[in-house]
Amino acid sequence: MFQHFILTRFNLRKKGWDETKSQSKVLTHSWMENRLKLFEQYCYSSIKGQTKKDFEWFVFFDKTTPQIFREKISELSLLFPQFIPIYADGMDDFLPSITREIKSRLTEPYLITTRLDNDDSLHQDFVKEVHSQFAEQEFRVIDFVDGYTLQVAPRVRFGQHSHVHNPFMSLIEKSENFKTIWTQERHGYWSSVKAVSPIRGKRLWMSVIHIENKANEYKGYGNVAKSAIDSFNLHPQALENFKSNAEDLQLNRAGDFKHKLKTNWKVNFKLLERRLFS
Repeated sequence: MFQHFILTRFNLRKKGWDETKSQSKVLTHSWMENRLKLFEQYCYSSIKGQTKKDFEWFVFFDKTTPQIFREKISELSLLFPQFIPIYADGMDDFLPSITREIKSRLTEPYLITTRLDNDDSLHQDFVKEVHSQFAEQEFRVIDFVDGYTLQVAPRVRFGQHSHVHNPFMSLIEKSENFKTIWTQERHGYWSSVKAVSPIRGKRLWMSVIHIENKANEYKGYGNVAKSAIDSFNLHPQALENFKSNAEDLQLNRAGDFKHKLKTNWKVNFKLLERRLFS
């Protein structure tokens, strides 16, 4: 009835993209080495651990990726067949590559595409929950509003977080003349689209804050049990680092309260706005 593709971009060249948000150089050997490590420990491991594996995961690497990294990528693909590396000619070829790859595999009347950044994680039941929302919709975005956030450096912190129009959304649509979730380049652009279903109550994603994206401020809150992270199936090394170094959020009650208040206000405002104007 449907096919599901998870779509992730990795090291695609883009004019004007020379630095991370923290002003460190991108696409260097050290950047690629560190990014692949983050990818394997947080993103790849969580997708490999999905309870439902009826999907294909396209990860788009640049065609200039050095052989030493291609070999590592091939190893990961052999260990997890759903992980399909695609080598594209920079960001200009990203959307055309998505279309080509899906068209070459598409046999069902409906299509689901999910957006996922290469340094974030999904709950082990994420794919299962997305599939449970399928009802032959012609065009409908599924937005699981609630998740977690994990800071891994320079501090280790884990908390609840919620985000309307987040970078974990999925699009259910008819296969004929499909658009994919990347029809909106920025996930925030979906705020102007009516066909979005926000879903509350299940924390199914985890944004990961690290040195290279430190401009993304940690906004977690709540006294979350460390065991909550187990359902994200992190790499053993990442899990050990977390369980050994995670801070007690109750030691910073003021910051915790501020993050909770600000997040809930923002989420509720956006949901009200959607109900009123959609």
